[in-house]
Amino acid sequence: MSGGDYLLFKNKDFGRTEFDDRLVVSRDVFGIRGTSSWAGEDSQGDEFSGFSIGANKHGLLCADSNVREEPSTGVNYDVLTEIALTEGVDVATAVEALRRALSAESFWCANLMLVDSSAVAVVEIRGTELHCSLESGFATRTNHHVHFGVTATDDDLVTSADRLNWSYRRLSKAEGLSDVLKLQRSHDGGESGICNHSSYETVYSYVLMSGDDGIRLLVTRGHPCGEGPTRDLLVPLGRAWSREAAAEFRTAFPSSASATEQ
Repeated sequence: MSGGDYLLFKNKDFGRTEFDDRLVVSRDVFGIRGTSSWAGEDSQGDEFSGFSIGANKHGLLCADSNVREEPSTGVNYDVLTEIALTEGVDVATAVEALRRALSAESFWCANLMLVDSSAVAVVEIRGTELHCSLESGFATRTNHHVHFGVTATDDDLVTSADRLNWSYRRLSKAEGLSDVLKLQRSHDGGESGICNHSSYETVYSYVLMSGDDGIRLLVTRGHPCGEGPTRDLLVPLGRAWSREAAAEFRTAFPSSASATEQ
């Protein structure tokens, strides 16, 4: 972005209309817990592990998107996002940490987006395989692999390709944060747009933005196209860290479960 700021955005879609995020907040790393369960209305079986999106004190941002839960014995890909942010200081070292993790065990298929002050990378994960592409300026992904290709067992064979095209089209014209927020709220395909109201519902939307004042999180609970407020929060990382700042961050985050982990 102009002035050297950079950002990472994500819409979280889920199999129910409401969801309570769980947070990890420390001096070194911030993350929103991922879940390996896709339960409908019943949340009793939710299983949390890894991060679905997060940032670290070095300014590295990372998020993931589901492709399919294959191989069946694989580890939840959200664990890889956490590894990238806890072991990486930039895109390059984060990718090396991911390679080490995949050399030890197999993970479910996913896309990971990584951004730092000088690089944007897309990482595709398939079992123990990793493909990394460095992008010029911007990139976006939905719920299928571009390099490894689509398979008949992908969890979304209906909307993912269209959503990728809509996202790229809007992102290629984006001039600033307001255009990214419009992208997250968009309905180019009707109910199955980037803001999803179909078989999966958008339950949170996030923008992590790194600038001179640190890393900020813009978060909306529920459909971002609705009337729910967007919270603009300073993430308490590095020099911005204190126990008081972390407590204030948790209180302001829109989730009744945000204080469950320290």
